[in-house]
Amino acid sequence: MTNSNRANNDIDDNGTNGAGVDAAGIGGTVATGHTSTTADNNEVSDGANDNNKEDRGISLQELIYGASSFHAVVKPVSVTMLLAALSVIYINTEATKAAGEQALEQTYQVFSISDDHSTATSLGLGLINSLIIVFVIGGMTFLIVLLYKYRCLKILFGYMIVASTMLLGFLGGQMFRVAINKYGLAIDQISFYVTMYNFAIVGVLAVFYQKGIPTFIDQAYLVATSVIVAWQLSYFNEWMAWSLLIMLAFYDLFAVLTPCGPLKALVNLMSKDDAPSMPGLLYTAGLPENAIRPGRQRSRGSESGRNEGRAEEQQNTDTRDDGNDANDEDD
Repeated sequence: MTNSNRANNDIDDNGTNGAGVDAAGIGGTVATGHTSTTADNNEVSDGANDNNKEDRGISLQELIYGASSFHAVVKPVSVTMLLAALSVIYINTEATKAAGEQALEQTYQVFSISDDHSTATSLGLGLINSLIIVFVIGGMTFLIVLLYKYRCLKILFGYMIVASTMLLGFLGGQMFRVAINKYGLAIDQISFYVTMYNFAIVGVLAVFYQKGIPTFIDQAYLVATSVIVAWQLSYFNEWMAWSLLIMLAFYDLFAVLTPCGPLKALVNLMSKDDAPSMPGLLYTAGLPENAIRPGRQRSRGSESGRNEGRAEEQQNTDTRDDGNDANDEDD
């Protein structure tokens, strides 16, 4: 009887101790879970406060980025417009204007505009011709976007190189020849062709190769390309010139500002992290070091915050698992 009572007492003691251990383990687990939940809530609150601080600071970053981008764009555009206007005025003669107008009329105009037409007829024909030209430009731009999107870079690269070489060498040579004839510059044929060949080759290397070439040379050749194109288009007659100017202005607004615009789509494609580099498509301007794109920085910050949250959640889970394993070992 004594041994039986002692055995029952030992069993009761062990049962009580076991219940105590289990209760302690449960209580410890609940307490750990409560502490973890409180910590998570504090972290969420801190994250919300950080996001609010970041949101309050974004407006300043956007202001700096917008002002820097505007300054970086206005400078080359102003220089291009000034040089284009000077070239049209000072690198032209009456004979070259008449020959250029006739050449452009035969090449680009579907409907001829003459002095015998009335004002309304001339304006209507000019708008129709300009609309056709803009449709061709828009179609070519969409084709460039599709080639870039589907990574047909060899075709796109080859087309851009050939077009730039012809523009700098052929059209640039015409512009240089007019300047030679007007101002009586002394140069022989061999030197002329060698100069234009070097001008075109160096321009293609500066725009598309870019290795070992300063950035300002690349930018200067892009500005020169725009000036040559503007000089060539100045040979349109008065009605065609104003009609084409209006149509190109509306097309630029559509191409850059609308969601389905080709230039906006091209810029969005080239802004992606995995986008292949394609020099020569866009003018590259440098920004100050403090001009950081807010959207990209915010997305990176959000991603890092999500990663840190996942790591902390995993750490809390591991801590709870270790606590449960320790309780099981004690049991």
